[in-house]
This record gives sequence, structure tokens and C-alpha cells, in this order.
Amino acid sequence: MAEPSNPHSTPGENPEPSSPVAAEEEEGNAPMENLLMLRWSKSSFDLLIWDIQMPPEYGAIYPKEGDTATNAPAGYVTMWSDFFSVCNLRLPLTVFVAEVLEWYKLHISQLSPFGMIRVRNFEYTFRALGMEPIVGDFRRFYQLFVSMGFYSFRQRYHTPKQMVPPKGMTKWKTKFFYIKAATITDKLQFRNVTDPIITENISVPKADTVDWFPKLRIIGWVKLDNMQLWVLRMMLGRMSRKARPVVREKSGEDAPL
Repeated sequence: MAEPSNPHSTPGENPEPSSPVAAEEEEGNAPMENLLMLRWSKSSFDLLIWDIQMPPEYGAIYPKEGDTATNAPAGYVTMWSDFFSVCNLRLPLTVFVAEVLEWYKLHISQLSPFGMIRVRNFEYTFRALGMEPIVGDFRRFYQLFVSMGFYSFRQRYHTPKQMVPPKGMTKWKTKFFYIKAATITDKLQFRNVTDPIITENISVPKADTVDWFPKLRIIGWVKLDNMQLWVLRMMLGRMSRKARPVVREKSGEDAPL
């Protein structure tokens, strides 16, 4: 499933049909430089950390009263609660999630939960069908866009709709916490929201252009529990295509987990 050597141009991005979810995403209340203050309780944070069984080595901490997502202490990064409670994200990042962020030159805190859930849904849709997810194929379906300072992905024209996101991701900008930067891949960088976004022209998937397309079955969003996510990890076959679990210590060596 290598990326095609001769991609051809296709029409530009395709905003998904309007919905309460899309409106919540596109009509956000604040850009990155003017984020909303913390609005979820310490007990809710503790319950999340317990529910997803986050190891203490990751150093997850609850923000201070009055904090916004820009107030992460030195050596820490901001994470959105909905990444874990809704989007089926767990740490360390899978190689595919890390490669998506690296390809688009995005820091994980710049991606909205609406974008993360599409990345994760794409990954386990392909894995459930016995196919290796790669960034090139993700680009066949999705176009990066930015709104109110946060990045997400829209379905491209002429591609089968992969999923409809849940309607429960509201007020996500107020539900955040901090985690050690060493738990996130060391290649992430902050993207300037004024940088131009290139319209994808990689070929859309068709039965006569990609061999896996006839096997594709759309798998809608489903919230997975820890056991299901763990089984999914065990089914990956290889721990990493590039021999790098993406948990790093400051020395550059893999952290012992």
C-alpha cells in the first residue's frame, strides 16, 4: 500500500455536511492565543486518569484554577480530555498517529478532538480490515483545515464518508490537563496558523487505482474500552515500522515503561 508515484489532481476539499457537531467545531469560541479557562473538576480529571489506566510515569497533572491550555509548565504539554474519553487515544502514540502529526507539522495540542477522532477511526478501520494505515492513504480521504486556531480534517470530494463524529464533544477547550513532554514523540512542532495549507491532490481511492479499495468497509465511530484498545495494540504485528515507540526521555533514549 505504498503511496502512488504519480498522483493526479482532484477537486479540492469537501466540507462535510453541516451538523451540530460541525458547527461546534467550526464556530469555536477562541483561537489558540485566547483560549478558554479550565472548566472541569479535579474529580473528573482523576476519574479519567483512573478509567484509562494512565501510568504514573506520564506525569499527568491537573491545571491550576484560571489556567488556559497555554499554561503548561516547562517540560509538559497540553492534552485534551476528549482525546481519551471519546477519540480512543492512548499513550504512547501509535506510529501512525505520530506520523500524521509529523507529516502535517502539527503539535498534538493544536489538533482538535474532531481531527483526532478521524485519525483514530481511520487507523482502526484499516487495521480491522488487515491493512496497514499510512499517511498517504489518509490523505486520499481527508483535507487538513484550520478554524479558530485549531486544526482538523474534512472529507475530500468523491471519497466514501469514513465516519460521523459523536455529538458529545462540547466545551472541549475547557477540559484539558498537562502531561510530560517526554511521553509524546520528539519530532512534533507547533504549526503557525498563518502558514498556507496545501490542497491535497493525491489520487482518491478507486478500485482500479488501489488494490485495497474493494476490501474497504466503512466502520463508524465506536468508543472502545481499555481492553479492546489493548487487544488492538497486540494485533499490530510489529511494534513499530521504524523501531520507535514514541516515548522519549530527554536523553533521547526510550523511556522504560
